[in-house]
Amino acid sequence: MNRSLLIPLILGIIIIFHVIRLTIRSSTHHFSCSECGENFQVSFFNYTFTAHSLDGKCSVKCPKCGKTNMLKPLKGKK
Repeated sequence: MNRSLLIPLILGIIIIFHVIRLTIRSSTHHFSCSECGENFQVSFFNYTFTAHSLDGKCSVKCPKCGKTNMLKPLKGKK
């Protein structure tokens, strides 16, 4: 195999794996608002392009109270 194609191939595989992981995670996890207690899910797009911390928390906005917090995704659907 040509060595100049190896790095783009590996990067492509990593990107595909990451997109699949985010798709699954966004559809199987929900958040619980720390302000009002509302349980909600976010779309794949919002889950993908939100800020994530190293400890797994995501910056999400509660659809009920409008407060934006760093929340840990919880397993299970809303």
